[in-house]
Amino acid sequence: MSSPSDEPQTFLVAVDGSAAAERVIAMAARITRSMPRAMLHLVHVFRTSRLDRGRLGTPSGNADLIEDAKEQLQYHVRATRKQCRAEVTGHFALGEPAAEILHLCESLDADLLVVGTHDYVGFERFLLGSVAENLMRKAGCPVLVVREKTHRSA
Repeated sequence: MSSPSDEPQTFLVAVDGSAAAERVIAMAARITRSMPRAMLHLVHVFRTSRLDRGRLGTPSGNADLIEDAKEQLQYHVRATRKQCRAEVTGHFALGEPAAEILHLCESLDADLLVVGTHDYVGFERFLLGSVAENLMRKAGCPVLVVREKTHRSA
């Protein structure tokens, strides 16, 4: 019979093009360092809507932006491999971020989902929504939301 520490731990780490991605990756790497069988899956979702897509399901007019996003994901995968001993795999998707992340989370049977937050407020939050909040409500596993440390002295 295997103990829980012998079992693989699957972590899904959602990254984007923001500075928050570095914090999210660093936190996930720290968590997995003591887990010899941990697997880290990084996912970047290029936001599109069904209306944006051409006949073949790819966004029309965004080819350069998509290639940049894929290169950025590969950069994050390489950087993550330097920070931890875990197996690291990158995933790229087109669509609505929360839906794509939830789908991959379920497909991988993830044990933990690690996401960042942009801390939008007011109109920005109304306009853009909160992917992190949506993921916290709908994910089938624990969700760790990584945010910038901003303690104020008393």
